[in-house]
Amino acid sequence: MPAEPKLSKIMDVSLTRSCNYDCSYCNQRQELDQPMYDLSESKRKIMSNQRRKGPEWIAGLNAFPYKADYDKLIFSGGEPSLHGDFFEIVTQVKGWRSKLIVTNLSFDVQKLIAACAREKTKVIVQPSFHFEFSQFDEFTGKLDKLRAAGLLSNFIPVSIVHLPDRAESLDYRDQFRRRGYNASLYRFEGYYKGKFSYAPLDGFGGIKETKEVLYSSCVQPVKPNGDIVYCTTDTYSEDCVNYGNICDQHYLPIPNEITIRDYGHRHISAASWTRARQPQTGERIWQGKNFRHRTTSTRLRNFLENKNYSWLAAAKHTVNTLQNKLKKDRPENQTNLD
Repeated sequence: MPAEPKLSKIMDVSLTRSCNYDCSYCNQRQELDQPMYDLSESKRKIMSNQRRKGPEWIAGLNAFPYKADYDKLIFSGGEPSLHGDFFEIVTQVKGWRSKLIVTNLSFDVQKLIAACAREKTKVIVQPSFHFEFSQFDEFTGKLDKLRAAGLLSNFIPVSIVHLPDRAESLDYRDQFRRRGYNASLYRFEGYYKGKFSYAPLDGFGGIKETKEVLYSSCVQPVKPNGDIVYCTTDTYSEDCVNYGNICDQHYLPIPNEITIRDYGHRHISAASWTRARQPQTGERIWQGKNFRHRTTSTRLRNFLENKNYSWLAAAKHTVNTLQNKLKKDRPENQTNLD
């Protein structure tokens, strides 16, 4: 079998898995520094939520010798702004192709703008609007400030989870568009009302599907304690394999593909970035929409996203609309709703 091209990879640093919101459709409802429980219907797992301090993150990420292997560095959570050194970390970490923050935007955005100016750096903010807790006027006021400072993502300016039995996401999407922000709806996959629901997809996230598969991930998550793990599922386990620790500056080779034996019990939020294949034949079982190789088209996409051109939101919306009209309704490689 010929060698595959390199994967288009992202390093996703969870500064904390905690969140200050208590959304009915999310599992990140934990206290800072307290042990965290996976809320799935399968056997409950517990993991440490102990955070590293800001200077440790800054030193470790700045000294990381494999930055060129990653197209993006994402700061996420939970809610990353809950970390006490949030502004210092996201602005003093430098040398990566692109820095992004995935956030509920509950922090003082003016402090972020000032910190970026002081450190002469840029970070792209990708906010999610959670209508159970966020206030629309306050949220859009923050978007205005970020856009004026050139820090708001023009690729994903606002994302909203579309719940199966709620109409608010559609209403708020229209409100954002009237305010000049191209909000995107995302298919609901996962937690709702404190209970985990496996996505109704053939080949991923089914409690009966526990066979052995070849498994690849385009995201390298980093846990709040600095451990580098293989995919999002591993951030919910204490006994998973890790590949060193960012803050200790100790690293092990990360394989392009591994063999797993708990297929079907993988965490659904990992699905978009992963691929599963038959171990004997290499036949593809599942591939998420964000599983990409570092091809010419992917490099162009990443370049445009990193440049954060103002026309990107409209272009992405047009492409998603066309894809949803033209593609067959199948679980593999599903696009966003719009």
